[in-house]
Amino acid sequence: MADFTSIEEVLKKIKTKLDADSSKVQAYLIFACNTSGKTRLSKMFVDKYEKQTLCYNAFLEDYFNWDNEKFVLKLNPQSWIAKLLKDEGLEGRVSDNFKKLTNSKIEPEFDLEQGTIIFGNHTGDDNTTDNIKISRGEESLFIWSVFYTILDFAIEELRELPENRSAHDFDDVKYIIIDDPVSSMDDTRIITIALELVEMIRRLPQLPIKLKIIITTHHSLFYNVLYSEKLKDCHKYPRLLTKSFNNVFSLCEQRGDSPFAYHNLIFTELQKIIKNNNIQKYHFNLFRALLEKTANFLGYSGWSDLLDESESKNIVVKQLNLYSHSSLSEIEASRLTDEEKEAFKHTFEGFTTKFHWRVVRDESV
Repeated sequence: MADFTSIEEVLKKIKTKLDADSSKVQAYLIFACNTSGKTRLSKMFVDKYEKQTLCYNAFLEDYFNWDNEKFVLKLNPQSWIAKLLKDEGLEGRVSDNFKKLTNSKIEPEFDLEQGTIIFGNHTGDDNTTDNIKISRGEESLFIWSVFYTILDFAIEELRELPENRSAHDFDDVKYIIIDDPVSSMDDTRIITIALELVEMIRRLPQLPIKLKIIITTHHSLFYNVLYSEKLKDCHKYPRLLTKSFNNVFSLCEQRGDSPFAYHNLIFTELQKIIKNNNIQKYHFNLFRALLEKTANFLGYSGWSDLLDESESKNIVVKQLNLYSHSSLSEIEASRLTDEEKEAFKHTFEGFTTKFHWRVVRDESV
């Protein structure tokens, strides 16, 4: 295990490892709970090595926004994404990738001059409808389809010598960063996307250049499929990224090939912060993730059903919902009250006792 005092040090370590590796395929697969710094890691990489990096993360998703009044997905027509799709005529490939992932007749229609995409349910009969609203999961699948199409096109271009390429947008690309492309998706789609990425990675040794891959995720299924299907064979760097209560980052090696259950990692981390009386807002995100995983495994209809009725439960459920979804700077900047910390501690300990979690007694916790 390696410890770092900043996310900058983590980035430097990863880049040094990748750059020093002479293997045909160099990939860094990282599991990290939400709020551990993985999205910051991807953004920092892009900021430092913009021309050399092709990146999917939450900031790329921000190029798209849904108009609920007009049922239109908007994309800035001046963005590099819109220009590339239009100049290279990639709309059809995006549509094909999207329909394959959704396994449906929903088809996007592009107007890249105006920066709009509308969706129609093209059943081929009288029931065909245009300008429909797609779900949040389908929107995520569409945005991923756009990036996947661009990535696939970039790899095709990089097979050619520079003078033979139809586009030169990717001439300097050396790093592919993929951060959590599976938000709001069901397990079937998550597995499909992971397997498609595996197939793409298998094509990389055919390129005359070495592309270096960093994939980060908080989703254990996505991580496990990537690791077990291919990545354990083609690189030496499967890692777990954690952030301790004193803001020290750790990269721990994934040993063996058994599935990784991240709820144990979350549980241990929450034990530590309670013992050290250092409860922060992002620990509500971790606790909610643990509750969701447990509820799903035990067959509960919702994560809040795991908690016994009490005044503490009401406080914690409210804060779990607020802190898990809020992006307001004034909320993020405010500190937890003593009442909130005590409610968190009481509720977590009640959950631990009720479901017979093994409490780690080691003094290092």
